[in-house]
Amino acid sequence: MESPPGPEVWIDGRLYRYFAGTSYYGLHGHPEVIAAGCEGFRKYGFHTATSRAGFGNSAPLLEVERRAAEYSGQEEGFYFSSGYAANHILVQAVEAAAAIFLDEAAHFCVVEAAKIRGLPIHRFHARDPEDLRAKLHAHLPHGGVPLVMSDGLVAATGHLAPLDEYVKLLAEFAPAVLMVDDAHGLGVLGEGGRGSLEHLGLGDAVNGGTPCLGVNILCGRTLGKAMGGFGGIITGHRFFMEKLRHSSNYYDGASAPPTPVAAATAKALELVAGDPSYRERLRRNALHLRQGLRELGLEVHDVPSAHVGVAIGRAGNMQRLHRELRAQGFIVPVTSYVGSGPEGIMRFAVCSGHELEMIDDLLRALRGLL
Repeated sequence: MESPPGPEVWIDGRLYRYFAGTSYYGLHGHPEVIAAGCEGFRKYGFHTATSRAGFGNSAPLLEVERRAAEYSGQEEGFYFSSGYAANHILVQAVEAAAAIFLDEAAHFCVVEAAKIRGLPIHRFHARDPEDLRAKLHAHLPHGGVPLVMSDGLVAATGHLAPLDEYVKLLAEFAPAVLMVDDAHGLGVLGEGGRGSLEHLGLGDAVNGGTPCLGVNILCGRTLGKAMGGFGGIITGHRFFMEKLRHSSNYYDGASAPPTPVAAATAKALELVAGDPSYRERLRRNALHLRQGLRELGLEVHDVPSAHVGVAIGRAGNMQRLHRELRAQGFIVPVTSYVGSGPEGIMRFAVCSGHELEMIDDLLRALRGLL
C-alpha cells in the first residue's frame, strides 16, 4: 500500500478502486488528521517513553479519552496502544467467573484473552444461542457465574452476533457476564454510531451501567478502524474505569500510545463526532452494495455493517474473481480469516467516501465475471 486507505488506493504502483480494509470513513488520510499528527510530533516528540502510571500522560492522549467517552455517552475512557489488547484488559476486571463460553468464530484476540484467566473454556457454535444454552447446562457448575465472550460484528463476514438473545438466555443463569469485542461496530452501527450494543438496545448496560436482566456487559473497541485513528479504547462509568485501570498491569506497565498518534486520533474523533453525514454516507453505500450483490444472485445478510463476506463458489473460483477484478482495477480480497469458513470468502467493504457510481462499476465488473 503506497497511499492512505480510502475509496482509491495506490498498491504496488497502480491505482485501484479499494473495496477492502477497515477505514470505513477513510479518515486515515484526511488532511486535518495528518496535520494534527504532524503538529503532535513537533510539539511532543515520538512518545512519552513511560507508562500511564508514571509520567506517560500527555494532552493529546487525555483528549482521545475525553472525546471517546463523550462519543460513547460514557464518563471516562482508557486509551492504549492496540485494540487487540482490549479483551486482555477487560477479562481481568471480571471478579467472579466459573467458566468461559466462547463463540467458535471469535477473533484471535478474544480467544487469547479467554486463556488468561485459566478457567475452563467451552466453545459454542457461531452466533447460536441454542448451542450456547446447551453448553451452559452441560458445563456451568451449579451456582457458578458464566462469562460469555463474542465479537459484536464478525470481522470477516459482517454478521451481527445475537447479543440481545445472549442476554435473555444468560438471565436464566444470572448473575452473568457478557464480554463483547466491537472493533467493527464502533462508528458504524447504532443510531449514534456507538456500535453493536447500541444497535441492539443494550448500550445503557455497558461497562458499569445497570446490569440488563442480571447480566453485566463489558465491551472493548478499537479506534483504528471506522474512527480514523489508532489504538484501543474502553469507555465506561467512572467507578468501573477506576477498577479497570488497576485490574491488569497494562496501565502501570505498558508504554503510553505515541503522542502524534494520539493527536491524530483525537482529531479523527472530532471529525466523526461533529459530522453525522459520514455515518449517513457510509450506511447509504453499505445498503447500495448489499442490494447490488443480491441482484447478482448472491446470498447477503441484512446487517447494516460496512463490510459483507460472500462465498461465491469454492475457494478457487473466488481467487479467480479476485485476480480478474484486480486486473480491472478493483481490490476485493479473498480471505480465510477467522469466522469465514474453510473455503474462505470474498470480503467486500465500503467507506463513506465511495461514490455510488464506484460501487456500480464494481458490481458491473463482477456481473461480467460470474
